[in-house]
This record gives sequence, structure tokens and C-alpha cells, in this order.
Amino acid sequence: MRPWIFLMIGLAFCPFAAVAGPAIVTSGEHAGFTRVVMQFDGPVDWQVGRGLDGYTLRIKDRQVVYDLTKAFDLIGKGRLAALWSDPKTRDLHFGIACACYAIPFEFRPGIIVLDVFGGPPPKGSSFELPLGGPVVPTAAPVAAASAPPDMAVYDWTRVPGAGIERKPDLLGSFGPMSIDLNAVDAGLEPLRQSLIEEMGRGASQGIVDMAKPKKASDPALGEGDASVQIHLGETPDLVVRQKGVGQRPMTARGAECSSDDQLDLPLWGSSSPVAGQIGPERQGLTGEFDKPDPDAVARAVRFALFLGFGAEARGLIRAFPDNLPDTPIWNSMARILDDTPDPSSAFLGMEECDTTAALWATLADPNARPDSDTGKSAVLRSFSALPPHLRRLLGPRLLDRFLAARDFSTATALRDSILRAPGDAGPEVILMQAAMSLAKGQAAQAEAQLVPLASAAGPGAAEALVALVEQRVNLGQSVDFAQVQALEELLKERRGGSEASRFQHALVLARAASGDFDQAFADLANVPDAEATLWRVLARTGPDSALLDHGTLAKDETPPLSAKGDASLIAARLLDLGMADQAAQWLKLDDRAPSLLRARVDLAQGNPRAALGLLANDDSPASLTVKAKALLDLKDGKAAADIFARLGKPDDQSAALSRSEAWVALAAGEPGPWKALASMVTAPRSLDATANPPGEGPLARNKSLVAESAATRDAITALLNAVKTPAQPTQ
Repeated sequence: MRPWIFLMIGLAFCPFAAVAGPAIVTSGEHAGFTRVVMQFDGPVDWQVGRGLDGYTLRIKDRQVVYDLTKAFDLIGKGRLAALWSDPKTRDLHFGIACACYAIPFEFRPGIIVLDVFGGPPPKGSSFELPLGGPVVPTAAPVAAASAPPDMAVYDWTRVPGAGIERKPDLLGSFGPMSIDLNAVDAGLEPLRQSLIEEMGRGASQGIVDMAKPKKASDPALGEGDASVQIHLGETPDLVVRQKGVGQRPMTARGAECSSDDQLDLPLWGSSSPVAGQIGPERQGLTGEFDKPDPDAVARAVRFALFLGFGAEARGLIRAFPDNLPDTPIWNSMARILDDTPDPSSAFLGMEECDTTAALWATLADPNARPDSDTGKSAVLRSFSALPPHLRRLLGPRLLDRFLAARDFSTATALRDSILRAPGDAGPEVILMQAAMSLAKGQAAQAEAQLVPLASAAGPGAAEALVALVEQRVNLGQSVDFAQVQALEELLKERRGGSEASRFQHALVLARAASGDFDQAFADLANVPDAEATLWRVLARTGPDSALLDHGTLAKDETPPLSAKGDASLIAARLLDLGMADQAAQWLKLDDRAPSLLRARVDLAQGNPRAALGLLANDDSPASLTVKAKALLDLKDGKAAADIFARLGKPDDQSAALSRSEAWVALAAGEPGPWKALASMVTAPRSLDATANPPGEGPLARNKSLVAESAATRDAITALLNAVKTPAQPTQ
């Protein structure tokens, strides 16, 4: 059901609160107009008139507060560009984005409706007159920068020449605006001067981007048409068109966007049983002399597209090649529904359109998606209007586009639109929810969604198992043997088919994640695109035995290029296993390897000076440790001891001082085995070997020597017990 139907039902039957409160502003999109509804707390005396930016609603004899939070929930900005309330007068202003006019009316006491239509207003419409005198600019949401005093300023409310006064409805500051540049009159000189100076100023500040005009021969334009497109920062595009170009939205390349009427797929079928629709929809395809009836052919093609039958729609187009105006659009829609490539899509470049074309353009090109709020709103609005079966068919693909860009707000809105559809969601929607959970970092929730589907027999189980395996592999988790066996059986069923390569890819990764690296590497000949992921699994979770089997290289052998992303990790693991030369070979593959890792490899290969050079400006604890070891290799134990002191490693500090025989420093250091021994070395001798101390005989002297010898032996034993086990020798 269309959004406006819900709106009118609500207007007809819902009672409104009698208590005072803000006026609620809601809206709805219709095929030929945009409707805005203002719900007040009681009857009001109101007026609507023209302003420079569009229309103004004034409530007499009272100050009204408007709730605009839901004003743009169901509409785009193709006709109505902005809504705002003047803080002083409390008037409600409607910013118009096209050559449009408004017709307001009172639906019932307290409910004012304003409909915005395209085209010129009816003659004599009182709503085209300003309220209470001359039109004055109002405080719009985005104020325009004032021009410098010396810049030419043009009165945009009038165009001199031929006595023609421009109507305000063509001069709205939002959205496309048409200016007739063919009129030749001396009075236009201020306009030309103002345009040149203001656009030049904007271009010099980097906020104006102007494209070359299209030639009249360009097929994207009508006969005699040409256009220049000007982009102002993040605002909607301002399109200056020559006379003859209509007011339809245009793409960034200057081509017209397909209209909503051309793409109103929900109206091409109904919710009644399909069996009862097929006959009438395909009736009368040919008439007298078997000549195709264009209207009947168009009806049948559109009905096939409504059902999601792309191949059938293209078959009808081929069977009745009458080259109807919308045939290119139908062909592209059919290819999108069947998920087949369409290099010459009719929707190329339309992802930022404020029409349903934005939805089909996003689906047509895997690399296209709207970045602006206008394009995203058009996609969400058009997708929500699709029948449920097409939302389930196209939703997962569309959601993937926004998940890849990490646009979770748009992806969430798309998911909610799919889940609102009545009936069983189906396996595709479960897979979509799991993909969204994983993209948001909710791995446990994604697995909880995939495991039941992968374990059950039925549609979607195979896809769920592949998705589950890929998820576990990417997270560095293991895959059990039962899942490997299930993938083997699924691959047998699909061997030779279009899905075989994907299942073979998943099987290789599953073998690796289950620990069977030998078979995984053996299968790479059939799935070369899995090689990079296989090396990543080996580097991050593979056992040392598998790393030594598949990661060691012959002398001067170049590591595989597919492992470049994990070369540093493989090198670090090989270095920890004492294979410095192998680590150096792997580092040749990664020119961005950390300096610390390179320094460790240089030190292990006997190049302490090279290690110090790499870490000259790095004072992290890990780098200081490598520096200290390099200084020890260079026989500078004192400098190494100073670094160990900074790191708070007294044992290593003492060991470094001992290597430089700094006994005095050791004796003055912290208590420990080295201090006790150094104190004996540096202390004055208590006994002279050639003379007896006064009052002592030889027996006393010998007794002192024995005691000193025992103390020295105990100190040496304590030192030996405190020495660390030597590190594993390198190759």
C-alpha cells in the first residue's frame, strides 16, 4: 500500500488530542504531487502566501510551535526542499525545489493540507500573492554568504528586458533553477556580471565546481537543449539550463534522471493471486495481422518485472521488438532482477537522483551507491515501496553495498524494511542479518544466526555453511572435521557448475582451519585465489610444524607474493624458532616491515651496528632491549648496563657490568649474587700472605683463609644458580 494511503486513512479516522501542544507536521509522496499535513490542537485561522523561497503558512492571532521531526520521513526533496519555522513570527516556511506551485486546503477543523504540484500555478491563484505586503527574505536554514561591497549584486526578483517580471516560484534558493540565457538585452548585463563574479569567487574558495556544457548533439539532451551544472559544496546541484529543458532532476553528468512514473513498479501488479493476474496481464499482445499492441506489450513486460521474472521480461522484449520508449529501462531492470551484468545500464550515474532511479542505479553497479542524503533517502523510500517478494530478492544485495561502505544507518533501515514484510523471511534474509551482524563486529550474534541454518537440511543450508566457514576463518577460529566433510559433499554436488569455485575456495580454507595444511596447500592448484588467505591462516594459527613444512625456503628462494600481507608475521615466528636467515628471506617480501623486527634479525645474524642504526630514534622498551643486546655484542657493557637500569632489569644490568669487569659498580649496586662476589673482589685483603697480623699466629691466619675461601665458594655457587639458561642458539 502506498504511504499516502496510510496518511489519508489516518486523517479520516484518527481522533486528535484536544490538549494544547505543538502542531505535528507529516508528509506523503504521490505520483503527481507532494502532500504536507499540519495537525493543530484545534481550529485555526490560517493564510498561505508566496515568499522568495517558496510559500509561507501564517496562523493568525496565535503563536504556534511546529514539530518537524517527521516531516521528511516519507518524502524526498524533489519538490519540497526545506521546512522551517521563523523564530520571531512563528510562520511556517516551505522551501520549493522546482518550478512548482502549492494548493492548500482545510481537510477538517485543525488540519491544514498543502499539496505541491509541478508546473505553473493556476491563473488567479490567491496563494501566489505575498502575505501582508511585499515579499521579504526569510531566515532560511542555511544563510547565504553576503557579497563584498565592491562585488556586483543582482536583484534576483526581477529580470529586466521586454517588461517581463520573473515569478518567485522560479527563484527558490533550493534545488534546480532554470534561467533563460538566450534573451539578449542590455538590462541583463548586471546578471552576467553578478554570475561571473560570484561563481568565480566561489571557485577560488573551492566551494563551486563547474562542468563543461553539453553540446546540443549530446543524446542525453533534447533537441536544441544544453546545460551547465554547478555543484555548491554539499548542497543540491544548481543546474543552469537553456530554454527548452524541462524541470526533471539531472545526474552529476548532466543526464536526466528516470522519473518515478517510469519506475513505479509497485503499480505494475497487485497482491492478488498471481494465477489470476497472468491471463489479463498477457492478454491482447497482438492484434489484427498479428501486429503487436504496444500498450499490451508494455503491460506484460511490466508485470513480469513486478513478479521478479527478469528473463521473461527480456524474452517479451525480444519477441515484440517495437522499441518502446522505456525499453532500455526495462532491459536494465530485468538484468538487475536476475543479477546479471549490464555494462550499458540505463541507470548509470543516477545513484544520486532524488527519484526511484537511485535505487536501481545502486543495484546496477556494484561500485555505485549514493553518498548524499538525497540519494540515500530516495533509495530507502523506493525500496520500502517495493512489494515484499522483491524486497527479499533485492534487499541482501542492496544491503551489501552499504555494509561495504560501513554505512550502518542506511543498512539498518534497509534491513528493517525487509523484516517488516509479512510472511516467512527466508534463508536469504537470515544470511543478510548474519552479514550485517558480522560487519558491525557482532561475531557471536552472526554465528548464532548461521549455525541453525547451516545445520538444518533445506534451502540456504549450503550458503550458510560457506558463510560460517568464511567467518570462522577470517576471525582466526577453527573449523571442525564434520564441517569439512559437509563441504566435501556439497562440492561433489556442484562440481562443474557455476558455484563450484566458491565451494572449493571454502573447502581449502576449512581444511587449513581444521589443521590439514598439507591437503589445503595441495588443493591450491584448483583454487589459486585462496592462496593469500591460506598463508594468513598458516601465519596466525598454524602450528610450528606446519610453518616449518611450508614456510621454509631454499637458499635465495623468493617467498610467494600472495603471502606479502603476512610476511612479517612469518618472519617473526621463524626468528623465534632460531631461523634468522629464513626470517631475513621473508622480510625481503615486505618493504614496510617494522624496524624492530629488522633489527632483531640483524642482531641474530651478527650485525649489531645495523641493528643500532635501525633503532636510533626508537626508545620503546622492546627497542631498548635490542639496543642493549647489540651494545653487549660490541663489548660496551657499561652502556648496555645503563639501558638495563632504565628498563628496571637489575639482573641484566649486573650481567652487563660483569662482562665489562666493572666490579666497583657491581659492589655498589643492588643486593644480589653479583654484589656479594664483587664486594669480595674490591674489598681490601684481610690477611697478608707474607706477614702475620699482630697478636695472631699461623693457625689463626689459616683459619681465616679457610673461612674466606668458603665464603667465596658460596658466592660463586649462588651466582651460578642465578644465571639464566642460555637462549636457544640460532642457525
